[in-house]
Formats: sequence, structure tokens, C-alpha cells
Amino acid sequence: MPTYPKMDSSSNLQDSTVVECGQVEHFLILQDPQGQQRVSLNQQDYILGRSPEADIILRSQSVSREHATLSAISVTPPYQVFQLSDGTTESGKSTNGLVINGELRDTWILMHGDEIVFSSNTMAIYRIVPEPPYAGGRMGIFLEWLYELAQRERKFGRYKVAENYLNQILVISQRLYGTKQPQVANCLLEIATLNFSQNLFDKAETLFLEAIEILKETLGIGHPDVISVIKELAMIYNSQEMYEKAEFLLLQVLEVKQDLFDNEHPEVAASLVDLGAVCTSQKRYQLAKNYYEKAIKIYKQTLKAGHPDILYVQKKLASTKKKLRPKWLSLSLLIPASLVLLSGVIVYAFYAPRSDITCIKILADGSVQSISGDECRRLSK
Repeated sequence: MPTYPKMDSSSNLQDSTVVECGQVEHFLILQDPQGQQRVSLNQQDYILGRSPEADIILRSQSVSREHATLSAISVTPPYQVFQLSDGTTESGKSTNGLVINGELRDTWILMHGDEIVFSSNTMAIYRIVPEPPYAGGRMGIFLEWLYELAQRERKFGRYKVAENYLNQILVISQRLYGTKQPQVANCLLEIATLNFSQNLFDKAETLFLEAIEILKETLGIGHPDVISVIKELAMIYNSQEMYEKAEFLLLQVLEVKQDLFDNEHPEVAASLVDLGAVCTSQKRYQLAKNYYEKAIKIYKQTLKAGHPDILYVQKKLASTKKKLRPKWLSLSLLIPASLVLLSGVIVYAFYAPRSDITCIKILADGSVQSISGDECRRLSK
């Protein structure tokens, strides 16, 4: 996959280290039918609900007995965030669900100031004292924490959890930048890649196409990031044996490069090589050969002799030409055929009928007489 630009490069992660190394308090301000209470979050895990055994009791009959789970998670640099999830592992989802900042959520990494609604008469506000750096506008810090968590979960194969973090990045990015911005497109691509790694191709394709359209609108079709993503989707199509779609995208890329550069530019040659690879996958060897030959011609005009790109395409071309060779000329067929021919010659030489020998015999009176080959051989013994 291509390396997509980070969503925010303006954040200073050192600021967050300073905050966490001091005295930081995470707490909830709860409001339920019995009034308001302030609950400091000093444990690693909490169960919230109306059950008397809950770690944080929600004093309302309209919430579930085990309504939500709250867990502390460490991020780098040394800092702590809290994840709120609907229900518990044992009891399942709550009756009402969780509404966070006006949206129903299954899970959410809480941010300073988030509003949580458990029911019509029970809610909470999450606070951190002192306020974290991202509360002052440096949201890139928080987004990087979420991305770190997503990569961590992906590494261990917990794809659903990783996608939850990426979806939260998407929601925040859309709120910060708008729905049609490169930062949003980059997040869509991350989610698409995650789905493709799970063989969820249909979902990945939809996300890829959405991201490409956003990048086209904001950066222009000739931008390197746009070309890179289109090419990446084409290679995915090729791997899925969707050759027509792959070729269509690569022809688009070739046309864009021909408009941006002259026809003898190495970037044009690279697109020709990509098209050759797709044609090879379809066993359209003659067309692949033509693409490779055009690419080599361009490379030889623009690159030094022995350049890796030249050697690579020469190898691809040689392989393609071998596939174009008539079957009867292939070495695997010529060797057995020659062996058959040689065997035939040997058999013929051994079993072929011999022509009889003609001899003459000199008689006593000096005259000669023709005799058979067998008699001639007897006399010669």
C-alpha cells in the first residue's frame, strides 16, 4: 500500500508528555434522578449500570443493570485514555445503548468534554484536569493516539477493534475538516486497506472509490497521491482477476501522465509496464510485449545503461516472448521429438530388411556362375 500523509502534522507530542507526567485527574460528572455526583476514575476498568454490584452505579431504573464498560488504555507518549463501550462481555449490549455527543456509539475513546447519554434521565460529562493539549485545538495529538491504537490492534489481528479506532478518526476528521478533504480521504483509505486485508473486497472497493473521488476534487487528478491511489486500486483489481477494471484505471493513469509529461518520460514508461503486467495476467501476451517494448525504448533514452528499471523490463519482455513462441518450438517438445526421431532411426537400422548379396562362382572349365547370397556366405567360411 502507498504511505498516506498523516492527518495533522502541526501537533507537538512533547506537550502531551508534560501534561501526563503531572497530576492528571480523569473523572465523570454524573447526572441521574437522584442528583449530580463526581466520580474520579482511578481504576483500570469499570462497569457502569443500575446494579448494586456495578463499579459506578447509575441511579435510574431506565438504564441497564450493566449498561457500559469503561477501560483505561495507555498510549505513547506516556498518557492514558478511557474507552467507553456499550454493555459488557458477559451481559451483552444495553437496552438503550450509548449516545455520545448526540450520536449512537458502540464504542468510543472519550475526549475531554464528551457528553454521554445513558437514558432519558441519566447522562454524564467526561473531564480531565488539567485540560489535555488537544482540548486547546491541537487535535492532531488525539488523532495520532487513535491511529497508534488502531495499528496496535491490527498487528495482533484484532481487526474489528482497529476499525473502531479508525472510524472514530474518520468522524473527528469530518468534523474538523469537512467531508471532502484529503485528511478524510486518507482515513477512508486506511479503513479500506484494513478491510482488504480481511478479504472484505466489496467494502474496501467502495471506500477506495470514495477516497479517490475526494482526492480528485481537492488535489486534482494529476497529483502524485491521486495517481498512487488509483494505481493501488488497479493492482487490487488485478489480484482479484477483475482485469477490465484494472486496465481501465491504468489507462486513465497513462493518459494523465502523458498530459503531464512528454511521451518519452520514465513515468510514462512505468505506466506502460503496469499495463503490460495486467495484460500478462490475462494471457494477452502480444499486447503485453508491445507495452514492454515501448517502455524499454523510453527507459533506454532516459536512463543509464544497466539501470534496474531497464533490466527489470527486459526480463519481463523475455518471459513474454517465450510465452509467444509456438508450442512446437518449445524446448520441452523439441527434445522428446528428437528422441523419437533418433529411436526410429536405430530401430530401422536394426530391423530393416537387408538386400540379398549377389556372388559369382568360377567353375572348373573357367566359366562363371551366379550363386545365392547364402551359398556365397557358406563358401566364404
